[in-house]
Amino acid sequence: MSQPAVVQYALKERSVELREIPIPQPSRGNVLLKIAAAGICGTDVHQYLNEHSWPVNLPVVMGHEFSGIVHEVGEGVRSFAPGDRVVCETAAVICGDCYYCRTGRYHFCEHRKGFGQLQDGGFTQYVQVPVRCLHRVPKNLPLHLAALTEPSCVAYHATAVAGEIKPGMSVAVLGCGTVGLICVRMAKMQGGGPIVLTGLARDKNRLQVGKQMGATHIVDMDHDDLFGLVRQIHDGHGIDVVIDVSGRNRTLKDAIDIVRPAGQIIRAGWGPGAYNFSLDPLVHKGVRLQGVFSHNWEMWERVLRLLDAGKLDLSLLSPECLPIERWQEGFEAMCESRLIKAVLEPNGRMK
Repeated sequence: MSQPAVVQYALKERSVELREIPIPQPSRGNVLLKIAAAGICGTDVHQYLNEHSWPVNLPVVMGHEFSGIVHEVGEGVRSFAPGDRVVCETAAVICGDCYYCRTGRYHFCEHRKGFGQLQDGGFTQYVQVPVRCLHRVPKNLPLHLAALTEPSCVAYHATAVAGEIKPGMSVAVLGCGTVGLICVRMAKMQGGGPIVLTGLARDKNRLQVGKQMGATHIVDMDHDDLFGLVRQIHDGHGIDVVIDVSGRNRTLKDAIDIVRPAGQIIRAGWGPGAYNFSLDPLVHKGVRLQGVFSHNWEMWERVLRLLDAGKLDLSLLSPECLPIERWQEGFEAMCESRLIKAVLEPNGRMK
């Protein structure tokens, strides 16, 4: 039997199409997951436009943010059963034996293969996934919102783990995509403030949602003066924690310019190309620059607790749910910032 899937087939702009692929059978230690919802991520957009800086195993079914229902289990699977509502981590393949795997930081495993890049992902109806990747979805959380657990984990990693935001710290989030907006909410939950959120003129709706998520100041970088605003915050020496999730390299210079001496910059957005500016101000200010990549089991469990408790309300993002046949509409809307989040529902709405 076959199923429709959104497949990237070449390293050229918009070399993505809907294809028919076989439905897999779950092997030992794996389950066959019936996809309920799969979010279109900024990294999916980068691949769609051929602007990515990571390897892709072509042809590949795209999509790494997905929820679903266990349809069938492979040999040896005891902890999950058909009918279970789950979300899935992104590390489709890891070695399990290296230093990073053994210390719970398997997202750094050199043998890691991520869904939607090096391993077939969730933009289809059924996908085979390792049981170790699964987490149970709280009963009151709709599956189309559960699909946003993955970007929420990136935001948690950036703010709560790497950023170490404490009450009273000023925060700036550069970029108002899904992860940026959730970073705002996470920073507020940790007591950060003031919280500055930046975007472009075309991001007007996203910036307004950012205010609902907890931003105290929003900045349209096409028209507003970010640096003048920062000089008015606290003592005028800059921002304590700057989180760059823009997906553009040029914003790192903005981060360096607005961070306070001895402050911190968290870089969680991917951006291809060279950095054509000096990093000397980073040295002069004694700033800590830290990259954030992916997440681990503990982060997923903590985020799911926040979702279950209602402390993180993803409905504010108003995800647009589309059938898989309208995949290109979702991609183009994300490219043009017309949507905060597009979500594909390959099997129709599932509860």
